[in-house]
Amino acid sequence: MVSQTEQPSTLGEYAAEHGAVAHSRSTARDDPLSVLDEEDPIFANEDLLRIDHIPDHDKIVGRNSQIETVARRLKPTITGGSGKGTLLLGKSGSGKTLVTRYVSREVEDRAANNDVRIGRAVIDCAQRRSEVQTVIHLARSLNDPTETGIKIPHSGIATGAYYDRLWSVIDALYDAVIVVLDEIDRLAPSDDGKNIPPEEADDSKLLMQLSRAGEENDVEASITVVGISNDLKYGDRLDTRVESSFAPDEIVFPAYDANQLGDILDRRRDAYRDGVLSDAVIPLCSAFSAQEHGDARRGLDLFRLAGEVARDDDADQVREEHVHAANDDAEVTRIQDLIRGCPTQAKVAIAALAALDEFTEHSHFKATQMYRVYRDFAEAIGMTVLGQKRITDQLREYETLKIIDMTRTSDGYREGTYLQLSLLDEASLLLQSVGLDEQCAQIPIDSHMRRQFRSIAQQ
Repeated sequence: MVSQTEQPSTLGEYAAEHGAVAHSRSTARDDPLSVLDEEDPIFANEDLLRIDHIPDHDKIVGRNSQIETVARRLKPTITGGSGKGTLLLGKSGSGKTLVTRYVSREVEDRAANNDVRIGRAVIDCAQRRSEVQTVIHLARSLNDPTETGIKIPHSGIATGAYYDRLWSVIDALYDAVIVVLDEIDRLAPSDDGKNIPPEEADDSKLLMQLSRAGEENDVEASITVVGISNDLKYGDRLDTRVESSFAPDEIVFPAYDANQLGDILDRRRDAYRDGVLSDAVIPLCSAFSAQEHGDARRGLDLFRLAGEVARDDDADQVREEHVHAANDDAEVTRIQDLIRGCPTQAKVAIAALAALDEFTEHSHFKATQMYRVYRDFAEAIGMTVLGQKRITDQLREYETLKIIDMTRTSDGYREGTYLQLSLLDEASLLLQSVGLDEQCAQIPIDSHMRRQFRSIAQQ
């Protein structure tokens, strides 16, 4: 909570007071393009630290058991057979996607030695968000229109027609296909009171179609599906018909501990030039990522960003202070980038929830409480006030981005069930980021408004 003296009265003033400004360490040069001709003084091969880089087996730490299990499930595809449906479950950054990409790549390479044509598609369901969008992206990923003559339009045809084109692509080009549905739970219905039957949910419909393609659509090529989810209970939500046809084995990926995270980073130190890493860098990066539930993705990203900070500072070595700066910058940049891309209505709703969190003693709020503050903010800056349901629906996008937690709960017999909201990121950082928006900068957070926040939070 902020000091009660000299309080900023608008979000714009709040952002300025807290230093929420975009910044860069790079200094101006007489020839700004000279960097294109310079040798990188820090990195030998920065690509080794990219999230989508698939390392060799000797750089994958603590996942031999999971690699072997996934390999057994996919092994039949090497000879054109059908592998076994699989669900990989575990926290973000626990190696699920990495192991799947690594094993499926190896399977694809070995199948090629047997003259077996394997198609491999990794689909991020968080970016598609619907059955039809996922099918479109899957078909486009597997298609080679110069060979098939099949066009996959971005829109304009029925979902069934997209499936028909997908089946035609698969049979024309492949003997077997491995489909990886990353974050498949994003296609599942959220708990918004609509009570969508499991069999009508987008994830169920997609899995049903893929797992029964040969049986119901005469697809000759085998299709093996691997689902990946951060939700350890995702399998419990599957429709019984899907469980019967998909028949997935569940493989749980535990979080990495600090020692494993340090080993992961140490095995990729060849991304850096010899001698540029100080002794404190890897232990500190692994310690920060261990705090994030053992997130290796977070550790690798921080390891790379620390080098970029050192390079921008013209330092000859990556040191502890560069890791701290990278950690701060990563969080600020992540939030600012997310908020910058939000619709203005969503920015105001996020600001409403963040204001309740920042200026009261509470951390969990009913959707009705958030909406009252949102309405006051919208009216104060002359913006159209949307209905509560539309605003709540907009906030669901930021639940999937791990900014907001939305839980349907109950306080007993008095009010029954209601939607409870809380923040997963710092309220002050969210307020700063919203305050950078020209229109939202005028949102009032003066002493009168703060008394109103406290009154609403207590109701």
